[in-house]
Amino acid sequence: MNKVIFTGLAMAFLAACSPSIQNTTAMTTNARQAGIVEVTTFQLRAGVEAQDFEAAARAMQKGFLALQTGFLKRTLTVSQDGTWTDIVYWEDQESAEKAMQMAEQSELVMPFMEKIDFNSVKMNLTTPILSAE
Repeated sequence: MNKVIFTGLAMAFLAACSPSIQNTTAMTTNARQAGIVEVTTFQLRAGVEAQDFEAAARAMQKGFLALQTGFLKRTLTVSQDGTWTDIVYWEDQESAEKAMQMAEQSELVMPFMEKIDFNSVKMNLTTPILSAE
């Protein structure tokens, strides 16, 4: 049975990679644009409403994050189980680390941070290899 599942998955992958089916947008190296991608997952603190968190996230992005050297873009998502994923694209690791240090002291970031359950936070700095543009 496992062989049948594996074969089916392999066939689906090959079909998805077929030029006749594939999206016309090419996969390209993106190292010139984003040198580091910060991926953080977390849960909200008990009692925090999603709409309140979203408002704090927008305010933090506008008043702090978007003004940081090396910031490129951000995507904030939430899954059905309430896990939030914050994906921030940076020109380089130095910019990401400097922004993280500044965030610790920023009053603009505090309303955002205080809504997060810090016991649930998992953060990775990753290097982009391919990006669909």
